[in-house]
Amino acid sequence: MCTRIDLKVALSVGIVLAAITSLDPSAEAEGRDDEPGTTGRFLRETWHGSTGSTGLEDDATFVAAPDASTRIDLPIGASGAPDGFLQRVRGWVEVPATGSYRFAIASGGDSVLLVSPDGDPATAFRVAAVEGRSGPGRFDLPGQVSRPVTLIRGQRCYIEARHRDDAGGSTADDHLTIAWKVPRSGLDRPVPIGAVVEPRFLLEVWERVPQGDPTRILGFERKPDRTRRVVDLATPEDIGSSVATRLSGTWTAPRRGKYRFMLSADDLAQLAVRAVSEEPVVLGTARLDSWTAPDSWGGRPGQVTGEIPLEAGQAVRIEVLHSQGSGPGHAAVGVSGPGVDERPISSPIVLDGPSRP
Repeated sequence: MCTRIDLKVALSVGIVLAAITSLDPSAEAEGRDDEPGTTGRFLRETWHGSTGSTGLEDDATFVAAPDASTRIDLPIGASGAPDGFLQRVRGWVEVPATGSYRFAIASGGDSVLLVSPDGDPATAFRVAAVEGRSGPGRFDLPGQVSRPVTLIRGQRCYIEARHRDDAGGSTADDHLTIAWKVPRSGLDRPVPIGAVVEPRFLLEVWERVPQGDPTRILGFERKPDRTRRVVDLATPEDIGSSVATRLSGTWTAPRRGKYRFMLSADDLAQLAVRAVSEEPVVLGTARLDSWTAPDSWGGRPGQVTGEIPLEAGQAVRIEVLHSQGSGPGHAAVGVSGPGVDERPISSPIVLDGPSRP
């Protein structure tokens, strides 16, 4: 049997990205297991054996009774299952805010994501898919993210993910996640449905500051004009003209190894990576003396730090000082190393709990 997977994100100011609900409360009242209608739960079903990639979109593939079925709090697939299997995860979500949504799917193997905005499974249509495999929690392949889907607050939307695991793969690669981009959430990327995300980093902005060497700007000594917590270690891409910004926060190495931190900014910026200790020794620096495009992480002299050896679980303090002349302006920090490649660095979303069927 599959056990429940809990999703936790521990930060300071919460953004609730999904309210999981029931469209068919009679299923709970009658104790039926054939409909994913229990309040606050999805239904996850698995079958031994697999099918061709085209079989995922054939309803007949899923007519037979599943070999295992369980209710789960969040729409996340089984992992570590016997080699070569089919699974389906389905249920309803309550739309938290009116606006344009994008749905996404990630999986270790072929998968498709069906959505029915009116809540009727019979009208569900394909919005996204994975051909081959994607990295866990990665949504950067063609077709993984849907076109915009307009939803109304309080609307109950049906979602269904179908996934096949090919024989011969590693159980470590078994994964299935359904995500969406929620309007006005402060997140411009897909986040697993059901996540509660709180921003970990601090963005401070000083207005009407002439452009100059960011390490010599006196404005950083006074109270900022704007301050807010942000999920990504990055400014908005339209931060403005004649502003100085400071990004700061801590980051923890997932594994022992050597890491490089990289800087992207328009116009001038200085990055310092320090040890978190009584004596905050500078472990590495990077600097930009000319602008880069957003999401440009290499090619400029001094844009990337040297290798910084870190232990698993070791935290470092990151600070960026940024000076913007003419707009729109931006600044961001990325990191690469063993077990991580984040551009920009982001507040973590942690999956906690067993998931073996």
